[in-house]
Amino acid sequence: MVKYCLKRIGMAAVTILMIIIILFFLLQLMPGSPFNNERLSEEQRLVLEEKYGLDKSMPEQILIYVKNMLTGDFGVSYNIQQNYPVASLLANRFPITIRIGIQAFVIGVVLGLILGIVSALHHNGALDTGTTIFAMVGSSIPSHVVALALLFFLAFKLGWFPLTYDSGSPFRSSILPTLALAISPMAMTARFTRNEMIEVMGSEYILLAQTKGMKRLHVIIVHGLKNTLVPLITTMGPMLMALLTGSTVCEQIFSIPGIGSLFIKAIQSNDYNIVITLAFIFSAMYIGIILVIDILYGIIDPRIRLSGGKK
Repeated sequence: MVKYCLKRIGMAAVTILMIIIILFFLLQLMPGSPFNNERLSEEQRLVLEEKYGLDKSMPEQILIYVKNMLTGDFGVSYNIQQNYPVASLLANRFPITIRIGIQAFVIGVVLGLILGIVSALHHNGALDTGTTIFAMVGSSIPSHVVALALLFFLAFKLGWFPLTYDSGSPFRSSILPTLALAISPMAMTARFTRNEMIEVMGSEYILLAQTKGMKRLHVIIVHGLKNTLVPLITTMGPMLMALLTGSTVCEQIFSIPGIGSLFIKAIQSNDYNIVITLAFIFSAMYIGIILVIDILYGIIDPRIRLSGGKK
């Protein structure tokens, strides 16, 4: 198991390094520069580029960035908040996006699991039909459409929640965006769990457990749900990352001061350090989640690690 984990960690480290190189290369292709102010002369631009190290070759910039990154230094903002450390800028916004994303993920997955299990146990019944319809509709409607509906009815019409994000009441302000983001993972988890649970509950080892006189709840949780979770974990990683990185529109709708809106502003203003840091963090988070999933695979199903990660 230790060898399996070390192999996955090594692959993750190499992938992150490759991502940094690609990000720097892509930044060179972006039109314009961080210093597009028309009032600046060419000499002033050259001085600024030299000051921030943008006059160096790309390999030198990569080495400097990696060296500084290991100490927690991601440079300073060029335009959004001039000379303000990027790490401090993200520290004020990152927790908000992460909290709302994780809340939506937990609510969506837990409720989706419950709906999927109930639907599978009442296969072809009214509950199954209702869950299937909800799963289809919930997977089809974009989160920003749900966000606008919740904002109009629950915030504007009924006044139960604030129209925009209030830093003085973070929990109450995060309820509507959390619900808007939770619909899609709830629908996807319910549909996937239902299909897997129906297949698992009809397998021979489940029938054998039932003939041995095991309680129905024990069979469902210990035998049925455990074997359903193995393929379900595959969808959870991308689902969580979609919530953490794809909530930009919802942040705009609810005026949430998160990293999504900051990312858009940084791209528009060519604020290189913010763009590359956020892109790197998103990539590292995705790789980290995939790494955790690989290790969970090895824990849940030993055959995966014994065969070198291949079934």
